[in-house]
Amino acid sequence: MYYKIGVDVGGTNTDAVLVSHTNEILAKTKQTTTLDVSSGIRNAINVVISEVDVPKEDIKYIMLGTTHCTNALVERKELNSIGAIRIGLPASVSIPTMADFPDDLKILLGEHNYMVHGGYEFDGRLISSLNEEEVKKYLFAMKGEVESLAITGIFSKTLPDQELQVADWAKEILGSDVRTSCSHQLGGLGLLERENAAILNAALQKVASKMVDAFKNTVHELGLSSQLFIGQNDGTLMSLEQVQDYPVLTISSGPTNSIRGAGALSKVENGIVIDVGGTTSDGGVLVNFFPRESTQAAQIGGVLTNFRMPDVVAVGIGGGTIVRFANNQCILGPDSVGYQLKEKALAFGGDTPTLSDFFIANDELKIEGAEEPSTLRKAMEKNTGYTFQEALTVVKNEIQLAIEKLVDKLKTDSKEIPVIACGGGAFLLPKEINGASSVIFPEHLEVANAFGACIAQIGCEEEMVINTLQNDENSALEQLLERVKKELLKNGALEDSINILAKESIPLAYLPGAVKLKVKVCGDLIR
Repeated sequence: MYYKIGVDVGGTNTDAVLVSHTNEILAKTKQTTTLDVSSGIRNAINVVISEVDVPKEDIKYIMLGTTHCTNALVERKELNSIGAIRIGLPASVSIPTMADFPDDLKILLGEHNYMVHGGYEFDGRLISSLNEEEVKKYLFAMKGEVESLAITGIFSKTLPDQELQVADWAKEILGSDVRTSCSHQLGGLGLLERENAAILNAALQKVASKMVDAFKNTVHELGLSSQLFIGQNDGTLMSLEQVQDYPVLTISSGPTNSIRGAGALSKVENGIVIDVGGTTSDGGVLVNFFPRESTQAAQIGGVLTNFRMPDVVAVGIGGGTIVRFANNQCILGPDSVGYQLKEKALAFGGDTPTLSDFFIANDELKIEGAEEPSTLRKAMEKNTGYTFQEALTVVKNEIQLAIEKLVDKLKTDSKEIPVIACGGGAFLLPKEINGASSVIFPEHLEVANAFGACIAQIGCEEEMVINTLQNDENSALEQLLERVKKELLKNGALEDSINILAKESIPLAYLPGAVKLKVKVCGDLIR
């Protein structure tokens, strides 16, 4: 018998669950996210441990889902000064490195961006060789000036050897303290978007190291010797070492945890998950218990990238969403009082009508410290100028319309599919939705995100491009699968639990014989 703890850090709340080895939830909590984040995690873990009499030495694993990297990019905080080398001259000189980055982000990351000779065609034919003297000249120019380095080569997804060679020279000249991000390990085929992903990854490596240290210290202070993992955005786990190398892969892990957790709690394999928070409702699609991956290039912190991201659509409906009545119209948000609900909402003596107020006044929601429903209804009538029932009917109709549009955006055909509700604001969701075969409100839905982190498996994926005029497609796909399986076992997966999630061959348009191979596998943690 062993136990696991899942923690999910959100902008408003830090949620935690303690579960058994059979994934039964034994304790759960929602704590306010603290400014330093670590104390919020400590509080949440402390609460779930104190609720159940479990020996600390039997808590084998702790999994963390966090918004650290997302927040650092959005808020432009604690980012590394980076160097960037593009291997592609003379072919790729027309568009400079970071051409589409917002100006404020460019200034923060620094000006050490260089282009060198090299790169390949899609089929592995050489564009030009690496020039060691040229590369080392730029590396010496960066010495002492950069904290991390992004390396991107043309069609390095086909042959990564030039990126790896530059990484070796960088270690020799810049030292092992300067981490490198090679684009072939992160992004898709497109050069500029893949380069952007590598640069953002390099920029986040200091944030990731601080996050990992804080997580380790917090767990150590609690007297726990558990193995630690961090959730990544495809619904699987990364080791702490991997997180420091590939922090960009944790972006959007929060919605992913919610999608995975809601699927497991409801035992629904395929459907739509709507996670309702304080500000937005995030909708995603569950496919075989995993989130559907977006096929669109993702914009993160104002930068276009092409690394994998969950297909999530947000709408401005949440527990703190501000409600306005003007010109015979009801307008919901998109702004929200967020974590200040207990200061600004009418139910707590504030002067701002929120969606939570309507549900408290209608006796559908209870929050400690809120006004009595009858008192609140009178305050709301005075504030809105409508009878409470009139206002409530209009508000619920607006919610219904917004949620039905969200469901419609996420569906790929006209078939009705189940919708699973989760998140602290799930009380807002209608009990019936057009296009949904049913609306499911599973037990423990308010901590689906932490549960999703807790049940996650070790995952590994890789893709490459081959020329089928030169290579056998089936043989290359099997070799790729074996390589990914070996990496999975090295990262701590149980051999007999390995499950193949994707094994694909996709012909590339306009490139005769070019095929993209993709393999994705997952497995349970060693018990």
